[in-house]
Amino acid sequence: MEIARYVRAKRLFVDGSFVTAKPAPVDVDAVIWLPNDFRDQVFRGVFPAMELEHALLTRQPEEIVAAEDRRDWDDWVQFFSRTREPDGRREGLVEIEL
Repeated sequence: MEIARYVRAKRLFVDGSFVTAKPAPVDVDAVIWLPNDFRDQVFRGVFPAMELEHALLTRQPEEIVAAEDRRDWDDWVQFFSRTREPDGRREGLVEIEL
C-alpha cells in the first residue's frame, strides 16, 4: 500500500480471505492501477517504482498484479470477484483509498 501511494497509483483493491470475516485469513490478492508515468518513474530510478516493477516482473509476491488502464482494471475486478458458486453470485472486493 505504501508503494502504491508513493508512485501515485490510480487505484488499489484487495481480495481474498483477508477481506472476509474469517477469524484466520490465509490469503490476500492485490491489484494496483499504475499511474500514467509509472515507466518514467522506473526510468528515472525512483526506488519505490523500481521495487514495484521488480515485484510485478518476478511475481514475488505472486499475489500482486498490475492494471495499466481501465480495461485491465475491469478485467481484474471481474476475475477476482468470481466465485465457484453455481448461482453466479459475485465475491466482494475492497478498494483502498490512496
